[in-house]
Amino acid sequence: MKEYIVISLEGNTLVFNYRTITPEEEKFVNNNSFFKDSLFYTLKYYKSNKKKVYNTIEVNTNNMFVSTMRISRLITFKYAYMLFDGLKLSSLVLDFSSTIDMEDYELFLSSDTLKNIDCYFMPSTYVNKFTAKGVKVNMFSTKKLSNRFMSGQNVLTEDSLYYKKTVNVNEDYPELIDDITEFLKINYKLKAIHLYVFSKELINSIIDLVKQDESRNVVVFLHQGYDKGNFIVNNFSWLKEISEKCKEDYTCEFRIIYSSSFLKNNLFKQLTFNNLKLISILCIYVSVVCIMLIKSYEYIEKMSINTLSSDLINDSYAVPDYYVEEADGDGDGVYVVDPLEEKDEISTMTKEEVKSKYSFDRSFKKLKKINKETVGYLVVNNTEISYPVVQHSDNSYYLKRDFYKRVTSMGWIYLDYRNNIEELNDNNIIYGHSMLNGTMFGTLKKVLSSSWRKEDENMIITLDTEQGHLKFKIFSAYKVDYTTDYLKTDFANKKEKEAFIKLISGRSSFKSKTKVTAKDKILTLSTCTGSNNKRLVVHAVLIGDEEE
Repeated sequence: MKEYIVISLEGNTLVFNYRTITPEEEKFVNNNSFFKDSLFYTLKYYKSNKKKVYNTIEVNTNNMFVSTMRISRLITFKYAYMLFDGLKLSSLVLDFSSTIDMEDYELFLSSDTLKNIDCYFMPSTYVNKFTAKGVKVNMFSTKKLSNRFMSGQNVLTEDSLYYKKTVNVNEDYPELIDDITEFLKINYKLKAIHLYVFSKELINSIIDLVKQDESRNVVVFLHQGYDKGNFIVNNFSWLKEISEKCKEDYTCEFRIIYSSSFLKNNLFKQLTFNNLKLISILCIYVSVVCIMLIKSYEYIEKMSINTLSSDLINDSYAVPDYYVEEADGDGDGVYVVDPLEEKDEISTMTKEEVKSKYSFDRSFKKLKKINKETVGYLVVNNTEISYPVVQHSDNSYYLKRDFYKRVTSMGWIYLDYRNNIEELNDNNIIYGHSMLNGTMFGTLKKVLSSSWRKEDENMIITLDTEQGHLKFKIFSAYKVDYTTDYLKTDFANKKEKEAFIKLISGRSSFKSKTKVTAKDKILTLSTCTGSNNKRLVVHAVLIGDEEE
């Protein structure tokens, strides 16, 4: 359901909200007229007509002194700040039980008129910054987290919890859900919850908490190696069902991290049983056996990807001690699944220290310890595409090799050998297989969906490199019979580049308002479609380059 910016006058307070509205209220959208002391705007109109909004509010306050803004929902604060700064208000009330991002605190720190801020929780680093500017900070959080929870996260202060990206649930106790609830209110960085204890009640409670917190995308990892009662095996269908529902309706998903012993003892037995059963019936079923083996192999490979994903979320990219590479460097080493990640401790840090700790430059060096051919990290919003990018001396090596350089049918995400990641070519090409299990470029087809493209953020592709944080905007996507005419990396002149842009734009399955010129840098994602040797191709233009 569509939501609108709603600005209401309550005495000397301006209330900023973002919500659905009634049919009666829809009549007043973008017409700068108050209805029941409220204004209603689309986000697009509000951004483009700031002065009209300010003037409308000033005229209708009838010389009443308006000094306070109350924000009723956790939103993109830059839009609320535009109004706060434009009207020179002095008091800010964050009227929700949650903290906000460091960048949002920095935004309000830039105000010259702010004198008072009420909020649920603020890390002491920012309390000190506001106080130094003469701003009084009032926090209304009262509940304290239990020592049991604090000990489980290996931290001493609640300030430390603000920065944590992971939560480890090592034991179940009566106050656990209350502790996690409070943790979510004072934390803004959570990416993963690691479960080492299991029950339907606990998992359902975590789902409810994530559902209520619309600002997060959380992955819940279930560590099978600690499942002494076989909860995961006995409830596998239920876990699969709720995971699919979570991904569809909320912003979370479940992933199972199997122990190496489980893989050896259970998967091998299952394959052996199926093989013997099929062989005993008829040799004609050999083809069925092959299919099962392939699917099982893909299953193991996907679990390896989930393990790497877990490491990435935890900012733990170091070469694991359970991966052993051969001395010749070919990467044909032994790899098993990690039974338990080390607990991390993130102390109270300034924004600069946090940025340094989690900078891509730091992560890049650690990724290269696993694979020295790493050149970047690619993310396509609202898809499963979030992978390190590699580059070899030819375009065939990573068709059958994964990030650890092991032979695999899934391959990896890799940059064309002709491209220069440090300076960027006219056209920079990244390849990947389109896997049926959704890995690699298996979810790139979402770009062809009009409902997916309605969300502006989905059209942004990010490519982190050692040189900077690159942002590209999608302007063309299509399926095409096998051809190499979109795989040119550089052009002799402006006319040739313009002809190329016309070619790939003309093929697009949708019309884009994004302008692309011969001076622009282009990112191309290419994958197979699985039918008639066709290719799915996505083109995006560079719109931002922020150095780390």
